[in-house]
Amino acid sequence: MPLPTRPRPVPAGQATPAIDVRNLTKTYGGKPALRGLSLAIAPGSTVALIGPNGAGKSTFVEILMGLRTPDAGQVSVLGHDVVRDPRGHVARIGVQLQESNLFKLLTVREYLAFFAKLYPRHADVQALAREFSLVDFLDTRVGKLSGGQKQRVALALALINDPELVILDEPTVGLDPIVRREFWELIRRQAGRGRTVLFTTHYMDEAKELADQVLMISAGRLVAAGSPTQLIERAPAGVSTLDDAYAHYVRCEALEAA
Repeated sequence: MPLPTRPRPVPAGQATPAIDVRNLTKTYGGKPALRGLSLAIAPGSTVALIGPNGAGKSTFVEILMGLRTPDAGQVSVLGHDVVRDPRGHVARIGVQLQESNLFKLLTVREYLAFFAKLYPRHADVQALAREFSLVDFLDTRVGKLSGGQKQRVALALALINDPELVILDEPTVGLDPIVRREFWELIRRQAGRGRTVLFTTHYMDEAKELADQVLMISAGRLVAAGSPTQLIERAPAGVSTLDDAYAHYVRCEALEAA
């Protein structure tokens, strides 16, 4: 039975990883959330982080954002040491959280204008509104928007500072299939502009459609990494989907740890 694919160090002379994590550990009340997690993400790539609830995805993303401090390990984001300085990189990243909790009484225009003032440089608000089909809703209170429209606002806010790295936490959860695919196109555009995109998802079809690389984690460990095609091809014969591949690599990890 093949062992899980491990991420390889970036060879000398190649670009510095957009995200470089080594031996990352985080524990809550004696329960490990991350167990020696190590991975590297190349600049300009689109990467899906997949795993069930409790796998450590949210903890990992919060550490990248500087919101949580790891117990041990090294974390570099855009060449910045996040452990030493948790806030020095925030102007260069954009984040859309699954639970954005937007204030219902503010209009879309007010939200975009307020967030634009938070950064020394920012994208053109009108251009963002056009790109995300929000022009007709600029003076609409957020509480009156549909779920898909709110997600568009949240993604526009994540891009207001023209970030180098975009982190999306379950960006299409709860959206109907048509709106999900509209969001896929918005995400593809960011990658097409040279941005690094890291997104978490429960949807294997989403990972397969969007990601250059898929990172599979389970119980706080990286169990496999590679392109969607590679992960399926490296699994045993009969594995034809990312769902089946994930189950295979989790079993491998359990056998290796036993």
